[in-house]
Amino acid sequence: MVHIRKNHLNMSREEKRRFVHAVREIKRRGIYDRYVDLHIRINSRDYLDKETGKRLGHINPGFLPWHREYLMRFERELQRVDPRVTLPYWDWTTDHGEDSPLWDEEFMGGNGRPGDRRVMTGPFARDNGWVLNISVIPVGDENPALNGNYTHDDRDYLVRDMGTLTDVLPTPRELDETLALPVYDCAPWNHTAGGEAPYDSFRNHLEGYTKFPWEPKVGKLHAAGHVWVGGHMMYIGSPNDPVFFLNHCMIDRCWALWQERNPDVPHYLPLTDTPDVPDLHTPLGPWHTKTPADLIDHTRWYRYDA
Repeated sequence: MVHIRKNHLNMSREEKRRFVHAVREIKRRGIYDRYVDLHIRINSRDYLDKETGKRLGHINPGFLPWHREYLMRFERELQRVDPRVTLPYWDWTTDHGEDSPLWDEEFMGGNGRPGDRRVMTGPFARDNGWVLNISVIPVGDENPALNGNYTHDDRDYLVRDMGTLTDVLPTPRELDETLALPVYDCAPWNHTAGGEAPYDSFRNHLEGYTKFPWEPKVGKLHAAGHVWVGGHMMYIGSPNDPVFFLNHCMIDRCWALWQERNPDVPHYLPLTDTPDVPDLHTPLGPWHTKTPADLIDHTRWYRYDA
């Protein structure tokens, strides 16, 4: 059955309650932490191999289909708890600030407290039973956003630091200009792709590693969501914060919007075998059940409310 993913602002109080309950239940069953661990394992390698080397989930064309499969599998786990639950999205182009209903005490909870930035409110606070069992922090001098070298993070509580590293979330113009780019991706298929005119990498602009010359230097679209929330959202253990899934649901929606606005171009590139990155027909690991070609049309499984 095709289900509808909603903007969290359009969810009823009951729908939010069901979503939070399902997230907490798969956490209790140990399933949630498997998704955290998978994200850490896959993406640490992606970052280490960001220039050359085999990449799957980030810094390559597979960013969008890999996360689509990751989100769908996570969503199915929630639906085993409650079949009525679907993933919501956070549209950060209009939904700004700590006063958003996103951060209500009954939904995602609020910002971290001064000092250690520990989240103290809501269902994902340590005092309310949300215990982090697996997390990492980057080590070394390299930019944390591109750092695959990490060590264990021994904090067992969720950390948020909203608006500290950047006080700017994406704007409608920023998204529209990226959606107008007519080429999915281009060589060298990494964090430098599409950095110069004619900016032939919708994927890399959406992922947030490259920008137009007139844009601010810190964060863009996907990356801006992570950076603005801060705390655990800054690193590859970011799924420890459930808002990760709302951010990535928005990114998945952006891919769907781009496809609608660009119907006559390839909706994934590269089309043929290319070193280090998935082509159109590469089975995506670690599952090896679907290729990017299989994942281009999301409407077989779900649609977005707008």
